[in-house]
Amino acid sequence: MSDNAIPNENRSIAIERDALSSAIISGDGNRVVIYQYHTAQEVKSELSPVETKIGPNPYKGLLAFDEEDADRYFGREAQISRLWNVFRDLHSDVSQIRLLPILGPSGSGKSSLARAGLIPELARRSLPGKKQAQVAILVPGAHPLEALAGVLARVATQDLTPVAKTREFVDELQRTNKTGAYDGLRRIADMLPKIAESSLVVLVDQFEEVYSLCKNADERKAFIENLVDAAADSSVRVSVIVTLRSDFLGETQRHPVLNQLVAQHGLIIPAMTADELQQAIAKPAELANHPLDQATVNLLVQEAEGREGALP
Repeated sequence: MSDNAIPNENRSIAIERDALSSAIISGDGNRVVIYQYHTAQEVKSELSPVETKIGPNPYKGLLAFDEEDADRYFGREAQISRLWNVFRDLHSDVSQIRLLPILGPSGSGKSSLARAGLIPELARRSLPGKKQAQVAILVPGAHPLEALAGVLARVATQDLTPVAKTREFVDELQRTNKTGAYDGLRRIADMLPKIAESSLVVLVDQFEEVYSLCKNADERKAFIENLVDAAADSSVRVSVIVTLRSDFLGETQRHPVLNQLVAQHGLIIPAMTADELQQAIAKPAELANHPLDQATVNLLVQEAEGREGALP
């Protein structure tokens, strides 16, 4: 089987809901524990469709897919495999900076592909030598260092509201070492429980908020340089994934190393093909035991193909 092939023999995963972590995903002997720092869970619960007599709505509508939706995320299998192969290759050489940018216009499905696609794939196919992973998911907001510190504090303390530890970690992330490097993330990660056998993957969703919402240039610099420093460390304990709107690519020129990584490693997410649209439309209905007839599927594909945002 080629590196780009999608393994068909076992695509199944088990998804557990957990009070502390947002999800635990297991598959083929691998285990991925996911933590997040955001209010997305509360928003999601308010907007989720009401269950009807024929069962829950199998479609997400305008909501993005996240890690808990991995078992009903269809149509992007080829792109998931493409991302996984690139991410794996970044771990094959300790001299690489393990930062994977996922790029595309607004509404292209970057967040869903990262959260419901690539992260669960780590449970199906682990990274070299890493059967376990701890995934810290954050959306930067106006205070990206606080967001990063908050999710790291959850991992470190196993506490839902680690206020004191978050403050402590913010202080660490703001510090530079004797050479002037921001190495707080690397130092914190080195002290996390089980880090030797369970690497840390930091997923920064909607990375453009570092530019659009964060008005403090020093905080922005510290946040970005912490990510790059940790991802470059030869211990291979920290990896970084970012999703970034393509109209913010020019902003990365403010940070030359990040800009080079985006140019070298960045993957642009293409629009869904007709075959991918068919899978995304038909498979959730099949999973809910209410399959759509082929004529309806064909009509929906025809109406959605080539139209940005039409599928939801």
